[in-house]
Amino acid sequence: MADTIRFGLIGSGSQGRYLCEALGMTGLANMVACADIDLDRARSAADFLGAPEAYGSAEEMLAQADIDAVIVATIHDQLQPCAMQAVAAGKHVMVEKPMALSAAAGRELADAARAAGVNLMVGYTLRFLPERVLMKQLLDRGAVGEMAHIVAGQLIGGLSGWLDERAHGGGPLMYVGSHVLDTVLWVADRPATRVYAAVNWKDGSDVEASADVTIHFEGGLTALVSTSTRMGGRYGWIDVIGSAGRVRAQWESPDIYVESSALPEYSRPTTIEVSAPAGLLAPIEPEAAGRMSGHKYLHTWASELTEFCASITESRPPAVTADDAVRVLDVIDAIYASADTGGPVDL
Repeated sequence: MADTIRFGLIGSGSQGRYLCEALGMTGLANMVACADIDLDRARSAADFLGAPEAYGSAEEMLAQADIDAVIVATIHDQLQPCAMQAVAAGKHVMVEKPMALSAAAGRELADAARAAGVNLMVGYTLRFLPERVLMKQLLDRGAVGEMAHIVAGQLIGGLSGWLDERAHGGGPLMYVGSHVLDTVLWVADRPATRVYAAVNWKDGSDVEASADVTIHFEGGLTALVSTSTRMGGRYGWIDVIGSAGRVRAQWESPDIYVESSALPEYSRPTTIEVSAPAGLLAPIEPEAAGRMSGHKYLHTWASELTEFCASITESRPPAVTADDAVRVLDVIDAIYASADTGGPVDL
C-alpha cells in the first residue's frame, strides 16, 4: 500500500461528500474515485472533491479503481451490502452507522472483514467529540466511582424521505438513537443483559415516533435512554451517576459538568469548557478551504477518519469496531422485539 492511502467513496450524496472533505483535512489520504447508482451524482462529487474517477456502481469502482480503502455512506439499507462488496474486494472499510439493519447482518459483515483481514470501522462520530473524549477519560479515572445509572437521549425533529421508511432503516432509533446507544454501551463498558422498551409509533406508519428504553447491564448498572422525532429541534445528553458523583455531557455543547468525591480537583461542582485538541490535523490549503462546505462536524469527522487511517497504517483494530456496532444492533433488535411483545427481552 502507498504511504498515502487511496480512497474510494460509495454513496456520493451529501454525507459522503462531507466525510471525504474531512478525510482531505487529515493529510493522510487521497480521494481517487466516487461511485453512486446515479452516475451524474458520482461525477459531481468527484469534481467537488478533486477525485479523478467516477463510476455508476460500487462493483465497477471496486473492480477498476486503484484504491486501498472505501468510505460507505449510502442510505441505511445499502450500508451492509455495499460494505460486504468492498470487504470481498479486499478493501479496508469505513462504513456509516448503523452498519446494518439487524445484528445478524452486522455479524455477517464483521465476520467477513475478519476473514478478509481488512479493517472495518463504523461511523459513531459522537465518540470523537472533544467533550465526549474528556467525559470518557474522567470516567476511566473513576470520577463517578461505581457506576449506578446512565440517563441519556438523542432527540431530533421530524424525518422525511427514506429516513421515514422502516424498510430503508428509517426512524429515530437507527438515525440518532444508534448514536446515543453506542455512547451508552461505550461508557458502560460491560455486557448488556436485558432490554425493555416503550415505543410510540407514528400514526399509520411502521416507523417509531419515539422510544424510551431501559437497559440492564452486568453488575447492576441501569441505563435509561430516549430517542425521538417529537422535538421541534435537536437535543442530546448523557448523564453518568455513581457512588462518587456524576459527569454530564450534552450534544453540540462544549461543556462538561463534573462533581466527584474521588477526584479532588472536582470536589465542588465544576463546568469545564472543552476546546478541540490543537495540532490534530494537517493544515488546509487556502484553495481547498475556499471550496469546503464549512459543516460544523468536519473536524469531528476528520478526527474519526484520522483514527481509521492510523488503524490501517499501524495494522491494528480501529477505535470503533464492527463488533461495537453489532452490540448496538443487538439492543435495537431487542427494542423492537420488546415493543412487539410488551415485555423485557434478555440478551
